[in-house]
Amino acid sequence: MTAPLSRPSPDQASSSAPSTPTKPKRTKTTNAAYPFNKAAADAILRTADNVDFWVRRSILAEASCIFEDMLSIPQPPPGALDDDDTKDGLPVICLTEDSQTLDKLLRLCYPIEDPEFTSLDELRPVLEAAMKYMMEEATSLLRARLVKLGHSQPLRAFAIACTLDLTQEAESLVPLAYTAHCAFVDELKDISAGVYYRVSHYMAKCTGPKHSGSGSKKARPVSISASVLEPPPSPKPRCSHSHSHTRTESVAEPIPPELLDSPTADVILRTSDAVDFRLHAQLLSLASPVFRRMLEDRKAERSCDPPDKENGSTCHGVIFVSEDSTTLAALLRHVYPLPRPTPSSFPALKSLLIAAHKYELAPALSSLRPALQSYLPTEALRVFALAHRFNLPDVRAAAARSLLRVSYQELRHRYVEELEEIPAADYFRLLVYHDQCGQAASACVLAHALSYSGASPSSSPSSSPNASPNPGRTHRRSNSSGATETPTASAAPTNANTTSSSGSPPTSTHRRESSHRSERLPAPPADPARDMRACAPAKKRGSTCHVFLDERSAGAWAHFRAHSAPRWWLMYVYKLALVVRNRPWGDGALDRGLWRSALARAAECDACRANFLPGFREYAEGLGAEIERAVAKVKLEIGGSSAPTGNVAKA
Repeated sequence: MTAPLSRPSPDQASSSAPSTPTKPKRTKTTNAAYPFNKAAADAILRTADNVDFWVRRSILAEASCIFEDMLSIPQPPPGALDDDDTKDGLPVICLTEDSQTLDKLLRLCYPIEDPEFTSLDELRPVLEAAMKYMMEEATSLLRARLVKLGHSQPLRAFAIACTLDLTQEAESLVPLAYTAHCAFVDELKDISAGVYYRVSHYMAKCTGPKHSGSGSKKARPVSISASVLEPPPSPKPRCSHSHSHTRTESVAEPIPPELLDSPTADVILRTSDAVDFRLHAQLLSLASPVFRRMLEDRKAERSCDPPDKENGSTCHGVIFVSEDSTTLAALLRHVYPLPRPTPSSFPALKSLLIAAHKYELAPALSSLRPALQSYLPTEALRVFALAHRFNLPDVRAAAARSLLRVSYQELRHRYVEELEEIPAADYFRLLVYHDQCGQAASACVLAHALSYSGASPSSSPSSSPNASPNPGRTHRRSNSSGATETPTASAAPTNANTTSSSGSPPTSTHRRESSHRSERLPAPPADPARDMRACAPAKKRGSTCHVFLDERSAGAWAHFRAHSAPRWWLMYVYKLALVVRNRPWGDGALDRGLWRSALARAAECDACRANFLPGFREYAEGLGAEIERAVAKVKLEIGGSSAPTGNVAKA
């Protein structure tokens, strides 16, 4: 039996024909597994990881019109040498999918058993490929499988459906996605924050006034759009004092004549509202690389518009831009040496930022930072979204910090149209940041309370030995009630961390101090930890304003279920912890409601009124500063690839 003829190797070919140039080495490939390695195949599909699938044209042509067109190329001539486009006489079509994805996709097309999909990570690339190659049956099977897998990972499946514009599947997954919207998933980076907002408020929309008749939480939204759920209306803009005049009038600045009628202009920019700006190509090229490329492309075309008959000027090249005349005029003020007034409204500022980013005008973006920050805190969420979109990290951080002024629930329910322009993953991180700041502020108040009451700082989650601020005000003690501290207590100010053997605040015997001792010693600085001991429970006599927290109080405050403290102070710090948990801002310590309640209750106790009340404001300001320092330690995790360290609370 004679051996089959074989093609000469590249070395033999070069030795027999030295004048022939050496061809580059072929990419090393491997063949796919059964059934995509049969010799009866009439085409080869090569994947991104260099695996060859030997396929039949007729099967793929029936499954996909895209493959039908790709495989309609002429066959290579018999005996053609192998190269990157041919292998064993068969045409090679290179694809961007990897071998695992293509294997599962082809099995859905061939008359063999369909592959199993146990996770969304396996299904998504195959579904994307099926939609790319317009395989109707394979796409239909995979869409049904997506919904089925969505029962275990609803938010991920919903985000994938939104990304691939599968409205029907996304619509069916919305109720399930709502139940899981508090946990971070990587797919949030593929959908907008506006879509995530609507999912997180799905039940609120379903049970609103329009659905009150049904009385069921399973009611569907009123309307489903291409974005799955309709955006809620944006709130009316709130004017600050610094912008009230300009925002109300919102009068557009007149276009400088230097931009319209320059006799030395050599290029025309025509806006969307048909206004011609006669400008200088050299200036535009120096200011913006995008303008430079546009001018180079225009020059390469070597065509120009007819001469301007009105001005009698020479022919100018005309470049069409999508901006209107007001926006372009404001942008060109950052190119030409012209006055640069502040944009008259937030929409005008937004349009100018978009144009500056589009044309890569870095000086304009830099000079608009103060204007964007001037809308804090009234438009903090809109400022955050724009700063994130245009990569202004300092403005973004300032906006996130400003949003701590509003409660967490208010932030969750606040919608602005700019949420449609940033990823949901970063909006999620903003919510986590606000929540973590609330945790830090609440823990700071708890550590402060434990330290002042004489408890060990280690019993607090984030307490420090010097967590309690000192008001810094000195005053002599008023003793209208006739009860004074012991000489030891008045002679040396007691540190906030001083504890008794039982862990509770030291008690006072209320014995009168000698007058010559009080004259000899200077008045100590106001120290609430010491002042409260003037109202400590007496062992034998006297009523005090001391109380205990009941069992309904938070578990972290269990210390005060067994150790009493002045009622007004205990309720003040306890309620303050609740306030800053939801709105982590230092001025919560001076909250009007807490302030008035504390003052009224402190005035009811003779000892507290005399010893503590005079320095209460300084005390509250110091506590607020301590809260600010605790919140400042929380970092805003934006732009990272890793998941945020925490979840969001339900709206």
